[in-house]
Amino acid sequence: MFLERRSKWLGLGLMLAVCTVMLFGCSPKEKGQAEAVLKPATEQLQKVELLNRTADEMYKKVMQGDIAGGRASLQQMNDQLTQIRFEGITSVDGMHALTDTMLEATKAFNAVNYNRAAGQVAAVKLRLATDALTHANQPMWLQYYKQLQEDIGKVEQAAKDKNKARLQQAAGELSQHYGIVHPSLLISRNRTDVEKMDSLTNFVKMQAGSDEDPYKNVLNAVPPLQMTLDKLFMKKETTAYLPYTDQQNPILWTLVIGSIIMAALSFAGWRLSKKDDGVYPIRRSGDA
Repeated sequence: MFLERRSKWLGLGLMLAVCTVMLFGCSPKEKGQAEAVLKPATEQLQKVELLNRTADEMYKKVMQGDIAGGRASLQQMNDQLTQIRFEGITSVDGMHALTDTMLEATKAFNAVNYNRAAGQVAAVKLRLATDALTHANQPMWLQYYKQLQEDIGKVEQAAKDKNKARLQQAAGELSQHYGIVHPSLLISRNRTDVEKMDSLTNFVKMQAGSDEDPYKNVLNAVPPLQMTLDKLFMKKETTAYLPYTDQQNPILWTLVIGSIIMAALSFAGWRLSKKDDGVYPIRRSGDA
């Protein structure tokens, strides 16, 4: 009996693995061709739109202080999520980003001691993520470009002024605000570009908190950070950012910027700060 049951489970696992390879395991070229041809069914789009409306309801309830109502809407979203197929709507990375965000929100709202800040951040992230699924051309998360650009500017200025306290604050705010749109980026953008932004943001935050002199390293990380941000937010007109150079050794800037990028890309395990500072209402143009 045990061997028979075990063989059934192994057979099921093999079938799931084969299906996964068939759906998502093709080469990049083949995957691009498949995604170009694959179109989501009308039923899929309707279910995703329903999920988006429920997320909007949850967001509004949470921001109004109706925690019980927000929790009920979140439960509806969890039920709806199991009924949706995401082929042709987002990538595997995007699907995982959405489910992880949903899990994070569920933990926040089911905690023994509910944390208002964590709940609001979870609601905003879910609202932006579901909107990214339904508005691929003009998602709401694009509203965060100005905020992130200002955060990078504050980081740069604090590093130039060699003000450690302001640098740490600015780096923390950058990390926090970027974390809010992170799931939406994985839904809407190329994973490689998102991971580069992850690494650079994390690098700046870790440098700001280090005991050693972080200023030159941070200043050299600012140009690739800004350029990656521009690419993610599809800004066509971008400035030709030059790295900060040490006036005593101007010929070394190429090696410095290269080493900074390599160091930044080596960091992993980035985590979103749970503070609610900087969380502002999100709405579409024309919404009340």
